Amino acid sequence: MKIHNIKRYITIALPLLLIFGSISSCEELVDESPISEIDPQNFFRNNNDALAAVIGIYDAMQPAFRVKHYLWGEFRGDSYINGNDGANANNIELTTNDVTSGNTPALRWNDYYNMINRANEAIANIPNIQGFDSNLLAEAQALRAYAYFQAVRVWGAVPVFTEPTRSPEDLQRTRTDAQTIINEIIIPDMLAAEENMDLSRLTNDFRFSLTSIWGLQADVYGFLGDDEKTKEALLKIVESNRFSLATSPVEWQNQFLNDNGNPFDPNSESDGPLKIQEGPELIMSIRYSLDEAQGSGNANRAGIFSLFFAGIPSFTLSPALENKWREKFPIDSLGWVTKYPDTDPILTDLDTGNFIYGDYRYYLCREQFTNLEAKGVGNARLAKYNKFNYNVSLDDSNIVLYRYAHIVLYLAEVENRLGNGPRALEIINEFRTARQLPLVDAAEFGATENEREIFILDERHLELIGEAQRWWDLRRTNRALEILNPILDTLSGGVPLTQERLLFPIFDDHILENPLLEQTPGY
Repeated sequence: MKIHNIKRYITIALPLLLIFGSISSCEELVDESPISEIDPQNFFRNNNDALAAVIGIYDAMQPAFRVKHYLWGEFRGDSYINGNDGANANNIELTTNDVTSGNTPALRWNDYYNMINRANEAIANIPNIQGFDSNLLAEAQALRAYAYFQAVRVWGAVPVFTEPTRSPEDLQRTRTDAQTIINEIIIPDMLAAEENMDLSRLTNDFRFSLTSIWGLQADVYGFLGDDEKTKEALLKIVESNRFSLATSPVEWQNQFLNDNGNPFDPNSESDGPLKIQEGPELIMSIRYSLDEAQGSGNANRAGIFSLFFAGIPSFTLSPALENKWREKFPIDSLGWVTKYPDTDPILTDLDTGNFIYGDYRYYLCREQFTNLEAKGVGNARLAKYNKFNYNVSLDDSNIVLYRYAHIVLYLAEVENRLGNGPRALEIINEFRTARQLPLVDAAEFGATENEREIFILDERHLELIGEAQRWWDLRRTNRALEILNPILDTLSGGVPLTQERLLFPIFDDHILENPLLEQTPGY
């Protein structure tokens, strides 16, 4: 994707909400003069205007997801514990599953509805353009479907807006139930997006394309428990033949790394972030760039540095995760050779040439992996994205939304539930082969569908750590209470989960602003 230094800023003036889009992460555009305030009805004159409006939705997506993507999907699972007594109190609520309705970072939805409102503007106006580009309409539809799908997973019922917001009175709405939103907005939008997108847009790293629309469809159908339709969407991605699994530690790490230190050289030093984040598995990411104006409160910067590798960490890798990783892939020579006598580990010590036993992903994801005892179990930060502390204003890490490893392991999960255990095992071993990790036999995989599903979820847990998938995996498979409550019982401040509290509460201020809103049951 070619990124140009764009200096075009668009402000569409509405009576209620200002919709503005900084077009600094669009492809194949040229510099244009600034456009002043324009009424939406007079703005959508041609496909260039439509493109600008769609890029404006992506611009709104940056602040909407910069931290919430992880606060929602990552930290309520079993991957982390409270990292420090001085950690942010709002973050600690997530690891203990004691989320309160005053948790501003996780619950304030202003940016979210700004993104939806921009999508509504584009969906309402693009079809009025003579000879409009249907791909742009498809992107707006996919973006709105994606936004509402996240809202349904987070809050369940939420206020619904499908037309541009024109007056303050429009904001006073009750919550619409989740099933209605899914049936009347999310599914129609994502199917229309697929229909309106042509084959020239099969892939795109940073914008919705056919393959990422299929990824969204798989997530939605999986949330609904429709394994047949989930499999159909996943197979469309696989059969596109546009992606492949990384086949070396360097190739795997480069998909995430925003760091100019060499993680394979213990003597390497870093003087600042240097984004790599390239690889054969990346289907779609939210792009951040230091060329883009920083925005208020780091709105156009990612939240990865501040969440995963902060100087005072709110989160450290949990003993449950680390012990799972070490049990599955022993880090001592006796344990490894006993379990995997026919497979050598991939990493070797640069000084001695001796094998480094264990899963290389564990070492690349763990702070100070060259000296595991320096940070004992439960004390290490996640180092998947960076190995050094950096100023959060420099965080231009892309947020991965869809990655091929997620698709492949998800397909194994679905095949298993559909009664195709042997095919699920084949997929797991294809995955293990690409990762140069020991193969799995039928006995280890499990004798029952339930055992095999737990095995696959563990594979996903280790592979997708730090990518905001674990909480949704536990929710999708109805295992959150089963897996988390025994852990929460041992945590200081841990609150056992209930079915009601799998959803998040509505932010206190939103209820004050809109008396028609009712709090999520259980809060």
